[in-house]
Amino acid sequence: MKIPYSFILVMLLTAAIPATGLAQPAPATKDTLVFPRTDSMRQVIVSATKNMLQVENGRIVMNLTNSALTTGASVFDLLKKMPGVSVSQDDNISLRGTEGVNVLIDGKMNYLSGKQLADFLKGLSGDNIAKIELITAPTAEFDAAGNAGIINIVTRKRTIRGYAIDLRSAVTRGSTWMTNQNISATLNTRAFSLYGSFDYNTPNRKVISTSGNTVHDNGNTYRLDRESISHYLIKFYTWRAGADWRLSDRHQLSAHYHGYFDDFAAPKDAIVRRYSDGHQLHSAISTFNNIIEPYHYDAGNVAWTWNIDTTGKKLTTEGHYISYRNLSDALMTSVTTDGTTSAVIDENALRSHQPGYITIRSAKTDLEWPHQGILWKAGLKYAYVTNDNNYRFDSLIGGSYKEAVTMSNHFLYDERISAAYVSVAKKFKRTSILAGLRIEHTDAKGYTVKNGFTNRWEYSSFFPSLSVDHELKQHKLNLSVSRRINRPTYADLNPVRWYTDQYFYYSGNPALVPEMAWLLSAALTIHRKYILTATYALRDNYMTKRLLIDSAANAIKSVTANFRNMQRFDLLFSAPFNVGPWSMQLSAGANYSRYPFPQIGGDATASRWAFNAQAQQQLRLPAGFRLEVATFFYSRELWGIYLKEPLFFADAGVRKSMMKDKLTVQLNFMDCLRTYHLRGASLTNTTDYRYNDRPEAHRLSLSIRYHIGGKLIPKRANSIEEQERL
Repeated sequence: MKIPYSFILVMLLTAAIPATGLAQPAPATKDTLVFPRTDSMRQVIVSATKNMLQVENGRIVMNLTNSALTTGASVFDLLKKMPGVSVSQDDNISLRGTEGVNVLIDGKMNYLSGKQLADFLKGLSGDNIAKIELITAPTAEFDAAGNAGIINIVTRKRTIRGYAIDLRSAVTRGSTWMTNQNISATLNTRAFSLYGSFDYNTPNRKVISTSGNTVHDNGNTYRLDRESISHYLIKFYTWRAGADWRLSDRHQLSAHYHGYFDDFAAPKDAIVRRYSDGHQLHSAISTFNNIIEPYHYDAGNVAWTWNIDTTGKKLTTEGHYISYRNLSDALMTSVTTDGTTSAVIDENALRSHQPGYITIRSAKTDLEWPHQGILWKAGLKYAYVTNDNNYRFDSLIGGSYKEAVTMSNHFLYDERISAAYVSVAKKFKRTSILAGLRIEHTDAKGYTVKNGFTNRWEYSSFFPSLSVDHELKQHKLNLSVSRRINRPTYADLNPVRWYTDQYFYYSGNPALVPEMAWLLSAALTIHRKYILTATYALRDNYMTKRLLIDSAANAIKSVTANFRNMQRFDLLFSAPFNVGPWSMQLSAGANYSRYPFPQIGGDATASRWAFNAQAQQQLRLPAGFRLEVATFFYSRELWGIYLKEPLFFADAGVRKSMMKDKLTVQLNFMDCLRTYHLRGASLTNTTDYRYNDRPEAHRLSLSIRYHIGGKLIPKRANSIEEQERL
């Protein structure tokens, strides 16, 4: 694929990225850090703006607080712009070539994965996000899950003493009008902090797809050409509430709640044309698949923190409860017509009811104990997960629906994970060492009721980690190694079917086993702004999609399966450039993947280099305006069973703050060149499946945020620095 001239042009155009800490922003867009003095009420104000991409304590951080490109974008959209993150045709998130990504919200596990995680992130507005962290080599205090690292999404918070109310209203125009309304409030005093928010979002979208493959039926070979239009109609309600009570100088009690309701519907029209040899139209199958899936999510946690003394000794205990309900109903109707006469040959309908219930209960305690220049950490955790999905399919036979017994089933899954860890951190002049060991015992069982199939895993695994930081005047070097695990997602274990049309469906695989990996990474920061990172991962029991032919239905079955091993190497370089009011952050990366994939007669090996480049620019205009443009290019790349075609897209936005930063207006044009589409073809000779999807990314969004706030009392002069960074 030739690189379009528009790519080169936009990369050179002036646009927007946050300036470095040395560049002074315009007064209307200052970020102020207030340092209280103990001898008076005077304040020292320091202004600084962070680079869009930074490396902080072994984490690659994408700062979004002052970005003009968050308007109208969901967290799912923002993740696509993170180095090493990719999104597949079926919305699975991959981090450095590995699916089943472990995503945290404000450092807390949400335990969702696959389609559930994608839908959850699509309902979170990008305007509420402060930064996204990629933890390349997690230490022992993190769960061992996540073979490529961990993504932590940090939401906006106000910690200034007093009250604050933020009102935000946004409208977006794509194929339809969309809206996002949000109100959030905080109240911070010396004794307690309260916060609450409500968000209403309609992230509707349309996906136009073409795909095809060859099938064999009754000794004949047919070429299938598929065209489909999917409309995703979504009403997303999100609410949050929380409180922190400072019972004394050393004790704090916290309670937080996060809930959402996703009123989801996805009507889909598709037509599949069957061509016989000689490109003669044999028949056409028109399919309408109407999916209604209301999602319910409730998550609550309570925590108690005891600051044992003033030297940093601290004990934290917390408990979590998460309930996720997916009440899915679908009706797929198909009409087959003759290719020559257009006469109706066959009509059928398939109805499904697939209620799913996932419940997570967990408790953990962590101890921090500095002693003689060494920081000791230790902790315990227990998590209990249950998944209940009693699904039924009914076929229309003789004018009435009858149960499709071979497709219906009841899947039950429970999982218990017990974990303990210890870590030690020590600094020797310019060198810091962090070493840890985590042990996890897993007891899990999946049971498919009707056929009596049981898959049981019980094992204990050790997960060591080591990280070394060395400072060289203006430079910093980090080396780290850790062992990780990637457990199968609940959806990948569940043998229920999700139909695209009658010739293609997704299904789980109850026989999956966990994937284990070693992760090695190195990061070099030069002059505190140029970033070079390298990561190598070696994975056993590698999990990825496998395409099979369901001969009974003459359809393609996409299922996750285990393979021998996978090797992946990633290299990333990022550099900021500043000239007066213009600044740019340029990132370029390369990766090499090597892994087995299925072929008729035995597995083959796929290997390939891939490249990507990102340019995020900012121009500070007169009157306090900020213009921002971001461009992204990805070369042809391996994605499990598929070889993905190159991808290029660009976003542009304008931001203006007024009334002493109380009023902020943003205009964002996503995929402004209308080039975002996903194309690929299967590597396996089991089937020659190919796809070309155009997700709706071409959107214009306008948001207005108004801040109301007033100080109740001044901040305490003896508040510690760690407390201010919470």
